[in-house]
Amino acid sequence: MSFSAIIRKMFGSSMTPPDSASTMSRNAECWCGSGKKYKQCHYESDRGYFTAKQNEGCQSGG
Repeated sequence: MSFSAIIRKMFGSSMTPPDSASTMSRNAECWCGSGKKYKQCHYESDRGYFTAKQNEGCQSGG
């Protein structure tokens, strides 16, 4: 499964987290503007996104 297919499956849309989300505090307000804490909103899906992105870089970089 390609990286973009994984992202579409996880998010269901083209919404991708900003790069700064990889270092966000779990208790900060979520980047999406929902007003929820990051850990209660996009934390899990972002964690999967950045893990998949890192793994893709490892596989293609060789």
